[in-house]
Amino acid sequence: MNLDTFRQTLEVNLGCKAGERVVVATDTAPFLESTESFPDRLALAEKIAAVGAAAGIHTRCVSYPPTDGHGLEPPMLVFDAVFPEGFTDFAVRSGLWEPLQEKTIDEAGLGCLRSFLDEKPAAVDATLIVSYYSTSHTRFRQLLTGVGTRVATMPTNEPFIFEGVMTADWAAVAKRCDAAAEALTQAVTAEIYSAGGRRLTMSLEGRSGFACSGDLSKPGAFGNLPGGESYIAPVEGTATGELSIGFPDKPEAWAFRFDSGCLTEIIGAPPFQKELEETLERLPDARQACELGIGTNEKASRHDNILEAEKMLGTVHLALGDNAGFGGAIKVPFHCDYVVHQPTLKLIQADGAEMVAIRDGRFLLA
Repeated sequence: MNLDTFRQTLEVNLGCKAGERVVVATDTAPFLESTESFPDRLALAEKIAAVGAAAGIHTRCVSYPPTDGHGLEPPMLVFDAVFPEGFTDFAVRSGLWEPLQEKTIDEAGLGCLRSFLDEKPAAVDATLIVSYYSTSHTRFRQLLTGVGTRVATMPTNEPFIFEGVMTADWAAVAKRCDAAAEALTQAVTAEIYSAGGRRLTMSLEGRSGFACSGDLSKPGAFGNLPGGESYIAPVEGTATGELSIGFPDKPEAWAFRFDSGCLTEIIGAPPFQKELEETLERLPDARQACELGIGTNEKASRHDNILEAEKMLGTVHLALGDNAGFGGAIKVPFHCDYVVHQPTLKLIQADGAEMVAIRDGRFLLA
């Protein structure tokens, strides 16, 4: 593997400079496609940290047991690695640690934690998380970017990620992302047409689109790497219809049916159905459609890895679960994305004008 990609990840995507403090964190969940050079995630994290150290960046590695699910808060040792000394002790003493971990903490509680952090200098300048389970939509991430730390997450990453999709033309990706985020912001309704004649509609009124272009160089920046998506939190209770989520060779094979914003039926017996149904039984709020995203990365091609698949140029993706971190109202310890291949996406503005953002899998915005 060309180690220049690791250096680019730190210096170009995260904007790290010599002398900055950077934590590279990972859980210990196994790779699905390990290599001789990278038999596990810790080996990957250590190599990235070593490349950073060789460039004069003050790097540190932290590993932790898997959290057992996407969107769950990481353990205390990760908080201690990236937040100022005394933060977790303060959270425990204030009775806020347990609700923070369980995602039941309210705005007053978050405000109390933010007040503590506002009085302390930031502990790190940037954090790169290469875990299997996602920390993107967590209060951990929100608090960390709130103090100005730049954060990149790479959930479900595999070594091959650094050989393909992470070598994209980032300027072109940024241009597409900005166009897509603006189109999402201007729309009040989205219509998604997918394989098998399926159609899903949802309201976007009053919500803002966000660009995740891979440029995380500004203070407090957050994004998913590889970059290459723009996304929005649809209005809760509005997603209605059906959406195909099968692989590219048979996109109509699996589908979701929604009514009043909630998943009501899984069609086609996808391999993840049992696990998803068990999660939804345990966390009923996770049934809600929480994110509409647009893929913008021309180098993304692996449909079997969700981190890369959701970035594939000309796809859309829909997520279930938590969206409190990007303008929504759903707070639940779960967030999972499902990709729609060869879609047509229409965005309808307040005056009734229609914009076709994607037609049959072809990105049309830039």
